[in-house]
Amino acid sequence: MTRLTLRLALGLLAGALAITAPDLAAAQSKNVPNALQGFSRNRNEPVRINANALEVLDKDKVAVFRGNVVVQQGDTTLQCKDLFVHYEGSAGAPEDGQPMKSGQIRKLEATGGVLVKTKDQTASGDSGVFEMKTNTVTMVGRPVVLTQGPNVIRGQKLVVDLQSGVSRFDGGRVESLIVPGSVKPDSAPQPRR
Repeated sequence: MTRLTLRLALGLLAGALAITAPDLAAAQSKNVPNALQGFSRNRNEPVRINANALEVLDKDKVAVFRGNVVVQQGDTTLQCKDLFVHYEGSAGAPEDGQPMKSGQIRKLEATGGVLVKTKDQTASGDSGVFEMKTNTVTMVGRPVVLTQGPNVIRGQKLVVDLQSGVSRFDGGRVESLIVPGSVKPDSAPQPRR
């Protein structure tokens, strides 16, 4: 793999993680925070990626990080077996010689036991998809488990709208364990307006 292709693949992922919604931080404070919003919160931090292999399939418009993938940005870590970065355009060098911009990423797919951790929250499931167009993250599993300290929520499908900060569980029954007084004041849910 050429150096340009590797730089492109890393640029694709870094660009995808750098969410550009101007009021994202304000929107997140309106809802119960969760680990999936961590990459948005850390968007100006460097992105570190470790994987056993990287393959860029320009014909299919996908870069694939394979085997024990660990992505770290700020206090947020994503672990999965494989990470697929779907993009638009060509993997060739853009006219300015820079890697592709985040607007050219269509979606990210993490498969094979996905775990997202921040300093006090985790989200785990079988797979996860980040759709750039809708700015949503969807995690599915049997079950998807979201934890913050002693609080636990389990369900089959977790959808997080990174623009509005709204998180919801769909696709069946939801099981929750909420310990009174365990949520920090700065992360308590705010009433909807």
